[in-house]
Amino acid sequence: MRQLFLIASFSSLLFSSPLPLYFKGNEHVPSRDLYDILGLRMPYAVEVWEDHPLLESTAVSQSVIALVSYYRSQGYFEAKISTQEDNTSITLVIQENEPITVADIQINSILDVDSAVTLKLNDLFNQETFTESKQKIKKRYGDHGYCNAEFNSKAWVDTQTHKAYLLFEATPNEPCTFGTINVESTPNIDGKLTASMLRFREGDPYNLSSIQQSYEALYAQEAVARVTINDNDRNGSIVPVLLGIEEAQQPIRFNAGVGYSSDQGLGALAGIKHRNFFGNLKTLSLDTRYSQMKQEASGTLSIPLHNRASIHGEVGYVDELFDGYRSKSVFEKLTLKYQDIPSSALVGLLFNEETTYESVNTEDFPNNNLFILSPLGEINIDTRDKPLDPKKGYWINAKAQGSLLSAYSDATYFKTLLSGAYLESIGEHVVGTRVKWGTLRTYDGQTPPSYRFYAGGMNSNRAYTYRDLGPKDLYGNPLGFNSLLEGSVEYRFPIYASFRGVLFSDLTFGSNDYVPDYSLPYWAAGVGLRYVTPIGPIALDIGVDPEDPAQYAIHFRVGELF
Repeated sequence: MRQLFLIASFSSLLFSSPLPLYFKGNEHVPSRDLYDILGLRMPYAVEVWEDHPLLESTAVSQSVIALVSYYRSQGYFEAKISTQEDNTSITLVIQENEPITVADIQINSILDVDSAVTLKLNDLFNQETFTESKQKIKKRYGDHGYCNAEFNSKAWVDTQTHKAYLLFEATPNEPCTFGTINVESTPNIDGKLTASMLRFREGDPYNLSSIQQSYEALYAQEAVARVTINDNDRNGSIVPVLLGIEEAQQPIRFNAGVGYSSDQGLGALAGIKHRNFFGNLKTLSLDTRYSQMKQEASGTLSIPLHNRASIHGEVGYVDELFDGYRSKSVFEKLTLKYQDIPSSALVGLLFNEETTYESVNTEDFPNNNLFILSPLGEINIDTRDKPLDPKKGYWINAKAQGSLLSAYSDATYFKTLLSGAYLESIGEHVVGTRVKWGTLRTYDGQTPPSYRFYAGGMNSNRAYTYRDLGPKDLYGNPLGFNSLLEGSVEYRFPIYASFRGVLFSDLTFGSNDYVPDYSLPYWAAGVGLRYVTPIGPIALDIGVDPEDPAQYAIHFRVGELF
């Protein structure tokens, strides 16, 4: 009988079900954080369909060890955790006790590294933050060329007084410079070409940021599968570099997809690209795109040159629907681009044969066929941390193009578009602002109506649908503007999990003159919802004109506006 009882008891333990886990006594550390440490997820209040986090009885002791270690890393060196368990639940009873706080910080450095030390006086002594501060100081010295700097960082913890005393010391030693650069590359990629894309040269001051920027520049070449920049074989203050390049084993890539946006409607795309066409990182691509508003096909050849330059040639066809007319164009474009991080410059030549047809208002949108040969230029600076979901940084873009009436061009005109944005964040809270200014001046001949500026839509004033803002003709079709000024302000904030919210305001001024009419503003105010995905946030915005609530629009897209 005794043996049967032992067997039954053992079986009940072996097949026991996990029990709901609760915390008690944690005043300063949220329960949600404690669940995260254990790899458990606490559902939000609205998730009534989700179960409370469960824990196996056999995992209780290891969970206690993990939580005590976490509390210690947060400055609670004397935290104690006991367990209460019955047949219905498991409760971890926490005594946080008095934490360790920072009483003194000593910094001995020839460089200004105060901002790298994120721990401040009277803060809780967070060991992870202490380690991060040490790494930031090392990077600061590496960015200033001190590759052989010596560091001494210590923390004295007095458990009697619950105080921590911190020391950060740095001895720079001799500044370093980059030495010889050797390249190991595959036969289809010229090592001298890839070496010229590095953001440093032999003899330049050693800089960690230059190495990181070099990685980004080389991985931007689609034919490159793997990059290694080995700077470990140092000779005193001279840092020789071994650059390793591996090319993609399958250079031909197909792509296809479907999507929807409130501006373009339902859309689809398909294309093929050779990422190392005849070697040396040249790319050849053929692409087609279809949407309810626009159909286009293009072929592009890109040729990287030495010293961060590249040549791009493109031929294409576009057929686009505007309110009141259609426009189709056949174009050829040749550009020369210089790319440096975070800036780039481009000059080029655009030949565009554009036909306006099916016009319902031939006075404002005459049916015609125009040839425009336009030199163009562009300057771009982009310091944002992530293009699709940026949290901080800024970008500035300036575009200009024009032409002279001649046998090769049907108009003398000049068009400019200046735009920029700035974002700042505190944790998950982001505040951003954007501005855009453009002008089109036609001095002689005719330019296609599609060259005008149209406003309204998800990338413009969000109280209006796509290209629907501004004066209309007798048929209710927007006329567009010769000059435009737009601005936006956004506040982005977390809601829960992968959901974020947005409050925004947009302002637009336009005119048929060459200067916007500042006496006639078009306002928008609204709210938005974001769901974060690996390809960028899925965005839904609702904008309303505060002076005319009947004027509103709903917008859907992937990615942030700026």
